Amino acid sequence: MSRTPFPFLSGLPLSINTVPSLSKIQLFSDTLQRLILARGNFSLESYQQTNFADLAVDFPASIGGAVMKRQAEYLAGRYLGRLAMQQSGLFEPAPPQIGIGALRAPTWPAVVTGSITHHQYSACAAVLTQPLAVNNFVGVDIELWLSSQQASEIAGSIHNPDELHVLVRAGFTDAQATTLLFSAKEALFKAICPFVGEYFSFDAAELEECSELAGDSMITGRHGWLQLQLTTNWVAARAPQQKYLCWFNCRESDVLTLVCSNSVNTQWLDSISEDCRKSDLRSQNSQ
Repeated sequence: MSRTPFPFLSGLPLSINTVPSLSKIQLFSDTLQRLILARGNFSLESYQQTNFADLAVDFPASIGGAVMKRQAEYLAGRYLGRLAMQQSGLFEPAPPQIGIGALRAPTWPAVVTGSITHHQYSACAAVLTQPLAVNNFVGVDIELWLSSQQASEIAGSIHNPDELHVLVRAGFTDAQATTLLFSAKEALFKAICPFVGEYFSFDAAELEECSELAGDSMITGRHGWLQLQLTTNWVAARAPQQKYLCWFNCRESDVLTLVCSNSVNTQWLDSISEDCRKSDLRSQNSQ
């Protein structure tokens, strides 16, 4: 089993029928299965429209007219979303289809809320096993690392100099910092868009703090959380919270970010603190 993306998740056994265009599918959950996260890779070269029928995923007319890349990523995201819902045990014999709703966001059944993301070849779905409510929301995003040139071209629209400085001081390069902030604010948008009801720009939220958990010294494996504060009045007036924790997990090729409600984050932070306490006790006893 590969490294889990976040410290409060554990890998789950997986036995599924798949298609050649999908690979490296993994399933994770927290202890209470309140959050279930599925991720995997998709291949445009191996994709066929018949994969939708093979995986029992609806093929909407709007997707039928899209380019093949859009079809392949849509299939991967919806399949992973349904896989996560199936793992919840809330649906028998199978979870419903995930449609396309307002602002092109996925539509979820009333008993869960979720989020889907993808980049050039990888997709991820996160599902909270309770309905959308003020104290229960989730947004997930995954991004390939930007090159220095790509980052410099978009940095001004993603963050201000103070936000960049927070992450550079934490040991990220400028390009890595811009990528991480882009992903974090995308995850935040997905999490609170159902409440806000409109698109809002990246400057609607500002990074206040970066806290890392113990891990690898290189970019691969770095993980922790960012604290974001809403700064645009009309967005803040509609949003369920003013401050948000965004978990991040860095891999060699990409970064994964996750924004959840404070009530959920508190449980995870408590569980991590307890695990650290037990680890300290074991270390003391072994001396």
